[in-house]
Amino acid sequence: MSQIKKKTTLQDVADAAGVSIATVSRAINNKSSVKEGTYGKILQAMYALGYDSTVRHESHLILILLPDIDNPFYSDVIRGISSAAGRQGYQEIIIRTGAHPLTLSFIEEMIGKTHADGVITLDPIPSADTISKLEMHTPLIQCAEYNEESAASYVSIDDVAVSRAVVDYILSKGRRRVALITGPLKYKYSRKRRAGFIAGLEDAGITPAANMIVPVPEFSYDAAVSIATQLLSMPERPDAIFAASDVFAVAAIKAAKRLGISIPKDLGVIGFDNTNISIMSEPALTTVKQPQYQLGFLACEMLIEQMHNPCLAPRQIMLDAEIIIRESL
Repeated sequence: MSQIKKKTTLQDVADAAGVSIATVSRAINNKSSVKEGTYGKILQAMYALGYDSTVRHESHLILILLPDIDNPFYSDVIRGISSAAGRQGYQEIIIRTGAHPLTLSFIEEMIGKTHADGVITLDPIPSADTISKLEMHTPLIQCAEYNEESAASYVSIDDVAVSRAVVDYILSKGRRRVALITGPLKYKYSRKRRAGFIAGLEDAGITPAANMIVPVPEFSYDAAVSIATQLLSMPERPDAIFAASDVFAVAAIKAAKRLGISIPKDLGVIGFDNTNISIMSEPALTTVKQPQYQLGFLACEMLIEQMHNPCLAPRQIMLDAEIIIRESL
């Protein structure tokens, strides 16, 4: 009885050439991106194994690069990605990047290990050059976070505009000593929301106080409680806190209650994201509704479209966000 011949894979070529899968992929898609000697080894391995580089070897897997699992914002984004992927016969693999820097070698290693057809990153890739090199061999979409120096495709929101609108709303409530608790500044959302916060105050003729703008060094509820406690223990404490995340906003409410500060009578608090904890909070949290599900769904649709049409021009899409008024402000 004859045996069915096993299909040669990219991994087989990589093993035979003594290089990584990512290097083989780069060689196939862009010869000039690898050294001449390395390209020769890969070509020799492909001929020996009968690997046809003109045939597309799809895995139907999408790689998602996720900064952490602590931020509830990501839950609905992932749900959106999963829904769009499933509709078109794809499955997703989540890699938690954590404190690991998104270097070219790290991302290519993850692509090689997962055999992913494309990448959606919710973690910012700090180098535009890294993005350009990745796009030579792998479709890529930036979701929520994006590199401002790169022309690569992304879907996000206008954090500056919505943060200015938040400040306008806070000031309309008669609050004047407004503080900002923002996230780690490596994230676009933290920098942009801080910029919008400052611009909103300056538009109203209010000079932002440096000690009223505090970044949380890592995404942590406990760290945010400590920062809020410090803000609310100042001689001239804030009468409103704009938190760049619902988690930080709930932390501010916790700190206020410990200090006997009434919300919203003595302190107004507004969050960002409209996650489930915003309605579990006591009082219920006024917050910004970000379209998490739509961000994920659209990012995945864009990625699959790019995978099927590699010559598509990059697209940058901004979705709308809105303030949801509840009881905390």
